[in-house]
Amino acid sequence: MARHWLDRLTSSVAPIWTLKRERARRVAELLAQRHYEAASAGRRTEGWHRSSGDANAAIGPNLARLRDAARDLVRNNGYAESAVATIADQTVGTGIVATSVPPSQRWERAWQAWAETTACDADGRHDFYGLQKLVMATVVESGEALVRRRRRRTDDGLPLPLQLQVLEPDHLDTTKTTALREGGEVLQGVEFDALGRRVAYWLFPRHPGAAGHTFGSKLLSPSRRVPASEVLHIFKGRRPGQVRAASWFAPVLLRFKDFDDYEDAQLIKQKTGALLSVITSDTDGSGLAPALGKPVTGTDADGDSQPIDMLEPGAIINVPPGRSIEVVQPPRIGEYADFVEVTLRGIATGLGVTYEDLTGDYTDLPYSAARMSRLRHFARIQDWRWRMLIPQFCDPVWAWATEAGELALGMATSPAPWWTPESLPMIDPDKEGLAVMRNVRTGIQTLQEALRERGFDPTKVLDEIQATNAMLDRRGIVLDSDPRQMSQVGQKHPEPKTAGPTPAAGEEDDAA
Repeated sequence: MARHWLDRLTSSVAPIWTLKRERARRVAELLAQRHYEAASAGRRTEGWHRSSGDANAAIGPNLARLRDAARDLVRNNGYAESAVATIADQTVGTGIVATSVPPSQRWERAWQAWAETTACDADGRHDFYGLQKLVMATVVESGEALVRRRRRRTDDGLPLPLQLQVLEPDHLDTTKTTALREGGEVLQGVEFDALGRRVAYWLFPRHPGAAGHTFGSKLLSPSRRVPASEVLHIFKGRRPGQVRAASWFAPVLLRFKDFDDYEDAQLIKQKTGALLSVITSDTDGSGLAPALGKPVTGTDADGDSQPIDMLEPGAIINVPPGRSIEVVQPPRIGEYADFVEVTLRGIATGLGVTYEDLTGDYTDLPYSAARMSRLRHFARIQDWRWRMLIPQFCDPVWAWATEAGELALGMATSPAPWWTPESLPMIDPDKEGLAVMRNVRTGIQTLQEALRERGFDPTKVLDEIQATNAMLDRRGIVLDSDPRQMSQVGQKHPEPKTAGPTPAAGEEDDAA
């Protein structure tokens, strides 16, 4: 066992103290080995790299390489692209919709005119729900996304004088790490004050990887300080104190790349196996050797001369005497399907998606297994929505929009948002819908709770039901789906009996 440098230093002047120190350390190592095998030092753990650095020390130096590797996979591997699209589609769906609380028709009209059109996008390509999906896909692929507030003039013709610009994390100056005189610091392009609050971001005005705009180019502009009030930094934090985030592909990048190479090799192997190869040899030397650059010829069924180094389907070739032909047996591929399934299941687990959603393979998947898989995955979707996308992107954008609305519309008060994401789709609506109805009818859950589980605002839904019922009653229409009029088996409820006067308080007891 190698001695610690402090032990070597003190062994000559304080041997007893040094001996006690070495003994205590050895006892601690033995206890660790006894209780935690993973903490032991031996053959099984000698290749285990264990770092005690914080989240920023581990992530910072590797951000760009992980990000570039993930983007290469998404560009060139269909499964990687499917993973990004699956997470973005299922987290956002058609959009996480906002409703003002308390209701404000004037604000609702302004918000819809801004958020449900491309007026909200600085690039003029997406509505607000498209930006939600773009941000989510960027977070999955690159680990983080930036959204910059672009203030506009009230005479620019926009519903609200505001637009959003989504930026890739490359705009953050990762090399900007320094201490500040006031007690704050800049860490990987993010500036903090003395209390540890984010106060600014150091951003490149153009993407460093843009054409003609590389780090070695004279066109590269230095990073500029942008106040934190103008920038949203969206990422999924895994450790306390984490400032930046790596690509979600980081845990599976090596396995994904190896699988991608293996898949290409198997494709070449299959193509090789589909070719018919023939080897000819002159067994006794009686065959005439071909001249340089000229193939050996034989005669076909019609007696015509034909080269034997090129075969056609259905060809019958007579070779010269003394020459033999050997057909090369193509390689067989039997383990490919099992290996692909095992590998893709591991990759899907690392990315937080189901194997079926990643691959589109739902073969032999029973209903119970499909529902359990969907419920487990939906818990992750809810976490991504309510712990990342809504608080880090949707809520701040709403605050920006209401601030712009106060200026453009002269609003005295700003309503709060009620976000409604898409609900979990039913795998079997007949069974699942019946179960919800029974829960409500028996009092296991309330109607409001059931509506919230489906992602709807109970107040808004009940208001719509009330308005619909009033419209039906005015027109004298009775629908089979109206529980006020019809039973579940399609029979009209009997007319209620005329009730007598309600007894006054205490009369029931006297009558009893």
